[in-house]
Amino acid sequence: MVRVSIILPVYNEYRNLKNNFPKIYSAAKKLESFEIIIAEDGSTDGSIVLCREFAKLPGVRVMHREQKSGKGAAIKRSVRAAKGKVIGYMDIDLAVPVSYTKKAIYEVEKGNKIVIGSRYVAGSEARRNLTRHFLSFGYNGLIFILFGSRVKDHQCGFKFMEGSYAKRLTGKVRDNYWFFDAEMLIRAERDGVAPYELPVEWNEQRETKLRPKDVALFMVSMLKFRFSPG
Repeated sequence: MVRVSIILPVYNEYRNLKNNFPKIYSAAKKLESFEIIIAEDGSTDGSIVLCREFAKLPGVRVMHREQKSGKGAAIKRSVRAAKGKVIGYMDIDLAVPVSYTKKAIYEVEKGNKIVIGSRYVAGSEARRNLTRHFLSFGYNGLIFILFGSRVKDHQCGFKFMEGSYAKRLTGKVRDNYWFFDAEMLIRAERDGVAPYELPVEWNEQRETKLRPKDVALFMVSMLKFRFSPG
């Protein structure tokens, strides 16, 4: 078993892969032992070509899927295959700098089963436009109203977990798309596990893959989870 498994969800991320994967790999090499799993999910922009090149490096492998299945599904497949005592995932755009990886791993190894990057706790620094700030604030508020979740930031794409618990927890999550992160954290709270919110620096990226129909899917998934048993 390796010390840390780092999962990188990828869907049409050619430019971010080219620019940021070397930074992630350089940081990972400073750990005692690691593996990087590139969870490539049906990209159509040539990302898979880069992924296969990076997979030639020691400690790197690719889990490729021909048809897009959703970020949540890609993460779940990769968690099942991961060998790390600590398992985490981060967005390839590095909105959260890769330097926070070491801090997150330390907090997991200290005894926190889940450590999540948070833009809304003391010590964090988030740079984003006002519209997206209020949308995010409203989304987290709605989750509190519907589920009573005490987590302040459900959607930040930077999360690390104790390996065996990561496998059990993600195995319960039903959603495969945008609601995946929130459902996972709500289920953790129902398990009696309080996610540790690590204050992070977060820099908004200009591009977003969130479309109006994704917002609708968000809402449907949230309400389905709220009013279904289990």
